[in-house]
Amino acid sequence: MAFSWFDPSTWPSNTFNQSILPGWSLFTVNENNSSDPATEQRIVAGNSYGRQIGRMMDVLDALVKADSTVKNSPAGTAFEKLYLEVQDVKNDARTDRLKKLMDDLKALKEDDPQAFKDLIDGASK
Repeated sequence: MAFSWFDPSTWPSNTFNQSILPGWSLFTVNENNSSDPATEQRIVAGNSYGRQIGRMMDVLDALVKADSTVKNSPAGTAFEKLYLEVQDVKNDARTDRLKKLMDDLKALKEDDPQAFKDLIDGASK
């Protein structure tokens, strides 16, 4: 079978190594500590651990908000604080990306006005 970046089942077994907390030495998921590395590779290829955890946090946030007993518990309060901190980081990252995009658009407008006009005209269709 030929190697493909888009098909994890073609990857050599030692290529799967995703750090859970980059920069930390807590733990890493790899083929040595997974009961089914090929399946894990395929899952992570389409949905990173961050995306998976994010989706679970969104659902848990809705469940916590729906139950006042849980919401007002120490665990519910701690979760809500964590959830809001994560949302703040995501919003900051989005703002940074938009600032970079604006800088790139300004540079394109200055460096190549026709390409900028073509881009804007194409976006308005």
